[in-house]
Amino acid sequence: MTLLIVLFTLALVQIWGSGASIHRDDWFAKWCERLDNLAPLRGHAGFLLAATLLPPVLAVAVLMLVAQSVAGGLGLLVAGVPLLLYCLGRGDFHTVLANYLCEWYRGDLTAAAEVASPLLKELHEQPADGRQLHEQVFRGAAYCAFERLFAVLFWFIVLGMPGALLFRLSALYAQRSGNTDRDGTAGRWLWLLEWLPVRVMGISFAIVGNFAGCHRAWRQCLMCHERDTAQVLEAYLEGALGGIDASECGAAGDLSQAQRQCGAQIEGLQALLSRALLLWVTALALVVLFA
Repeated sequence: MTLLIVLFTLALVQIWGSGASIHRDDWFAKWCERLDNLAPLRGHAGFLLAATLLPPVLAVAVLMLVAQSVAGGLGLLVAGVPLLLYCLGRGDFHTVLANYLCEWYRGDLTAAAEVASPLLKELHEQPADGRQLHEQVFRGAAYCAFERLFAVLFWFIVLGMPGALLFRLSALYAQRSGNTDRDGTAGRWLWLLEWLPVRVMGISFAIVGNFAGCHRAWRQCLMCHERDTAQVLEAYLEGALGGIDASECGAAGDLSQAQRQCGAQIEGLQALLSRALLLWVTALALVVLFA
């Protein structure tokens, strides 16, 4: 049933572009505000984090058990697809990248930065030139793709729907905490949740991309505790996309060498992510088939 839930969810994402129709997080914001006002939890970041995340995760676990006991596999499918769709990342990733590339090829860096803002929201440094903008978009797109889809699928496959929801709520909690997370509790927790799936992503990139370059980066980052997830992903992708050049850019027209080179990297990133997703789905199907 795990495979069917994943396939139906991915099909809906392809049709809709995103799960924006059910991405309603007001309930979580209100839940966080209510717990923030509880005196016993003030000043105890770890307890507050656990009290915020565990009740919804346990509720979903109970819901999935009830759905299975009432309607069997059909109940799991009916409850699982919308829940997994909710757990996916916010926004239409592919549309943002397509709009960015359009403006990039036009040479309008201001418009390119504006349309790519969903990918740059975690970056506080304004790009000084086109090259720096491209580097920030590349890094932001890599992390966005990982956080919105691959990390969710990883924890769904490993821990079921509670695992997928745990990751999504942890990401929302870390985003909501922002500058108020002075001791870094939310950020460290999210980093721990991302540690294993991002290394699995590195293996996936090595298989579907440049194996030697990506495997070298994977070994260097395997036990690294200093780089954040975005930096690790960037290292993997630089290895997996090694050797890509301006001639592989799919855009037509009179473009500079730099425009073509950077565009080819973004297009290569999109193709690599698609192959990695196909690899994951194929591996899951084989496990289901032979288990």
